[in-house]
Amino acid sequence: MEHIGSYNIYWFVFSIFIGIIFSYIALDLRWKMIEFNEIMYKKWLICCAVVMGIGIWIMHFVGMVALEMPGDLVYDMRLVLLSMICSIIGTGIAFLIMKTNLLRLIIASLFMGTGISSMHYVGLSALSVNYIIHYDPLFGIISTLIAMTAAFGALWLLFFFNDKHSVRIGHRIISSVLMGIGISGMHYSGMWGTHFYIDPIPEEYFTYYEITSDTLSSFIGLPAIIVLFIMFVSSAFLDKKLIVHIKELRETERKLKESEKLSLVGELASGVAHEIRNPLTSLKGFTKIIYQKTRDKTNKEYLTIMMDEIDRINFIVSEFMVLSKPHLVKFTSSDLSSVLHSVVTLLKTQAVLKNIEILTAIVGNDFLTTCEENQIKQVLVNVIKNSIEATPDGGKIYVKLESDNSTISLTIIDEGVGISMEDMKQIGNPFFTTKTEGTGLGIMVSKKIIHNHNGNFVIKSTQNKGTTVSITIPKTNKARQELTENNIS
Repeated sequence: MEHIGSYNIYWFVFSIFIGIIFSYIALDLRWKMIEFNEIMYKKWLICCAVVMGIGIWIMHFVGMVALEMPGDLVYDMRLVLLSMICSIIGTGIAFLIMKTNLLRLIIASLFMGTGISSMHYVGLSALSVNYIIHYDPLFGIISTLIAMTAAFGALWLLFFFNDKHSVRIGHRIISSVLMGIGISGMHYSGMWGTHFYIDPIPEEYFTYYEITSDTLSSFIGLPAIIVLFIMFVSSAFLDKKLIVHIKELRETERKLKESEKLSLVGELASGVAHEIRNPLTSLKGFTKIIYQKTRDKTNKEYLTIMMDEIDRINFIVSEFMVLSKPHLVKFTSSDLSSVLHSVVTLLKTQAVLKNIEILTAIVGNDFLTTCEENQIKQVLVNVIKNSIEATPDGGKIYVKLESDNSTISLTIIDEGVGISMEDMKQIGNPFFTTKTEGTGLGIMVSKKIIHNHNGNFVIKSTQNKGTTVSITIPKTNKARQELTENNIS
């Protein structure tokens, strides 16, 4: 006599939930492996196969617990374990051959669907201890196709369609739901075509091969603990790597955008500077000739002003040239404490006129570095002058120079108006300035110069409290070695 069991709705829903949760754990781990394919790849691949295989297996037997049949269901433990192995091997092969390639994705889906289907039917055959089971071939084919289709959809969504946007967790959740529903769909459609008959003459089995449904439901907890352990280990190891990896990607993207902007502005600057310098040379030359030939004192005064302004234009053009393609720069050994002293002396008069006191602190003795001294002076003038202009109501500017074994650090702190959060995002961009008469090139040029000296240029500011500029460049030996390597490259 055929027995058609009914399903406990709570266990039924729980089995689908189990399929989705375990699918997410496995697919999330497999996605992380693609991001970090150099880190213990084979070991993590085995973990993926175990997690996915056990998840499919648990979903199947939770679904069997949901099936309410007359009398106790008795399983052959050997076939129960064999069904788990089939599931792990099928998903393992699928994960092994899977790449972001459509053909390999299809093949991987076929293997995963076959693994799910074989696990299901081997697991059902474990009930032959006290039941005779007949299968409807049509439902067997349909259930297998459901498993293969769900596997393809989940893998395609996560690893093919979403190749460039897979950092978003939403795609992993959707693919896990699709996979979990596919596994459950395969199980329950297969069960629809399965017919159970109580065996009037049950086979003789050794007692230790047999396991009841209640005992099996308790045994399921052990593989679940293994999956949770793998999940916690992967979270502790790979998630930390993932966070670092994402930060590195964002930093690389930021540097790439900045490099593209510098390149574009550099090309523009090079062309403009070249076109300006040609007529400037003629203007300065003829102005000198007129100056030498004229005897009128008033005209000479005007001509002197003209030559000074031409020199100022030439200086601004030189700033443009810093942004253009690398050109020959003469690096010499210079003492930064002497450079700083000359710059502070130059700007002290301007500071005093605005009731600003520049306080200098030099910590250490060795400030020798290999640099282009005029460019370093240009950076210091830009930064300290900005601090003076940002302190309209008077105050103090602190300049601290210090050194350690390998680097020289210079910190300039002012008590000025500071920079807002919105403006801080734009600082260093070409032609962006918060000053009414600024060119928007000073900070950009300064960063470029320090970068060319293998150093770091960092600005921190709080509105209405002040700004801190930190400059770090290598000392003589390290600088000379790095600059030589850069010139060779």
